[in-house]
Amino acid sequence: MADDDLTSEREFNEHNIAEFRANDGKVGGQFEGFPLLILTSTGAKSGAQRENLIGYFDIDGKIYVVGSAAGRDASPGWVFNLRAKPTVEVEIGPDPRRPAVAHELPKAERDRIYPEIVERAPGFGEYEKKTDRVIPIFELADS
Repeated sequence: MADDDLTSEREFNEHNIAEFRANDGKVGGQFEGFPLLILTSTGAKSGAQRENLIGYFDIDGKIYVVGSAAGRDASPGWVFNLRAKPTVEVEIGPDPRRPAVAHELPKAERDRIYPEIVERAPGFGEYEKKTDRVIPIFELADS
């Protein structure tokens, strides 16, 4: 990704995180009405704190996030961070930030959950068609 694209993506992310925090977890535009959380992870290489606004799915009382990157051939950076350092913090709605641990689902469990995700958000089915990689799913469990 070009430096300008990366800067633009970071600014977009920062703007949406500010909107999320100012509006009790609600964001307009393309994210309006979709359940979102702020995931704070530790950079795999840098060790720096990284905040990302991510759509999530509450399925059977468990919170899942999907590393789709809109079907790009590479996973989003936060996926690499979670694999290296699974201890994170999560903000949902107006609730305070809380600690959690990210568990990447094994293939069989991932394949069981993915159809439910696609049913709730059909775009995820299109993302999977755009790439040869297996799109990872993480459960965010209380630590």
